[in-house]
Amino acid sequence: MLFRSLASSDEFPLFDTFALPASGVGARMKPFAQLAAEGDYRPEWLWLALDGDRPAARAAFWGPADAAHPMSVDFFDFDDVDTGAALLRAAYEALVPAGYHHPLGNERPDYHLFLPADWRERPDALRDARQRMDAAEKAGLHFHVERLNLRWEAEYGLPARTGRLTLEPVTDDEVLLDLLAEIITGSLDAWDQESLTKMSLREAANEALTGIAGMPGGRDRWRLGYNEAGELVGMVMPTKNVHFATHGYIGVAGPHRGRGYAYDLLVESMHRFAEEGEQVITDNTDVGNHPMAATFDRAGFRIAGRRVIFK
Repeated sequence: MLFRSLASSDEFPLFDTFALPASGVGARMKPFAQLAAEGDYRPEWLWLALDGDRPAARAAFWGPADAAHPMSVDFFDFDDVDTGAALLRAAYEALVPAGYHHPLGNERPDYHLFLPADWRERPDALRDARQRMDAAEKAGLHFHVERLNLRWEAEYGLPARTGRLTLEPVTDDEVLLDLLAEIITGSLDAWDQESLTKMSLREAANEALTGIAGMPGGRDRWRLGYNEAGELVGMVMPTKNVHFATHGYIGVAGPHRGRGYAYDLLVESMHRFAEEGEQVITDNTDVGNHPMAATFDRAGFRIAGRRVIFK
């Protein structure tokens, strides 16, 4: 068995000969061929296990266009669990040098397993998902979190603005960092919780700000939300990923939680995106973050699938 990266983009069709399972496990919103044609993948970050000339496993590593190292893994498929695990180990050894840097502070690229929304209720999807999880664990990765993939389309309609908050642009990063630190303190988000096991509250806030600022959408849309009393109650950080409008962060300070302000912030941001002509907004939140999931649901977002992340 030979484990290697692609020699050039001419081998994209070879990588794509490995069909996705009929269960929909591992499927993205666009097929690999389209994503590759749009420049999402670099040949040197696409790995194959070859049994002679036949692909026996594949793993796609991804990172932004200006990244020195990949950030995540997807399109992970194989004939058997052991071959898949061996391919991941070989690829990680080659692609994760000493001093590897990940914007979210990870020690290596994380594996994102895209799943149908009902994957636990369907035997075929459950089987295909478990095989990939087993291979990831055999390769030395560990379960981190399961997230809801959420999607809003213009045809769903915009929820009405509540008018309860005044939104102001972010002009002082110190104000934003103080607010982020307060929000992260009681956050239900798994990334926030893990950050606090590795660094101080201020460092975690700065890492979140830096990571979101580095997204393609920039920071011009970021807003601070003030209530009628003039109190700063929360913030929303609308941006764009490589494909769609999205929200890098939405949060409400502890003393103001439980009053629906996250919904107000989200709706204001949705209207701003709509005014810019955006037809689709994609977001995600942890399965265990019930208040945020309920907020997205109330605003008209629909569950497009789930994602299990291994690190």
